[in-house]
Amino acid sequence: MTNIAPLLKTKQLRQKKKRFSLKEFPYVIKNGNRIAVALNFFLNETNKKKEIKIYKKLTNELVSAAKNLGVSLSKKKSLYEHSFVKKKYFYYR
Repeated sequence: MTNIAPLLKTKQLRQKKKRFSLKEFPYVIKNGNRIAVALNFFLNETNKKKEIKIYKKLTNELVSAAKNLGVSLSKKKSLYEHSFVKKKYFYYR
């Protein structure tokens, strides 16, 4: 699970002066929340697979996460890329 657990996540912040302006800023996730987000990634990706047996879905995704492969790891990488794009708003935190 620690291979899938992300360190950064983005939040949206609405500015009071500008009506429809939303800023996204990255923040560091605490350890307990990191595991919760990793489990969320893991379960969402296993539910999207078309295999019939649930234990096959879970074992395949767990083995691929242990090998640093799989869809949940790519989701983590895309989350990192998105947060690094938005790092200029980091001072809002």
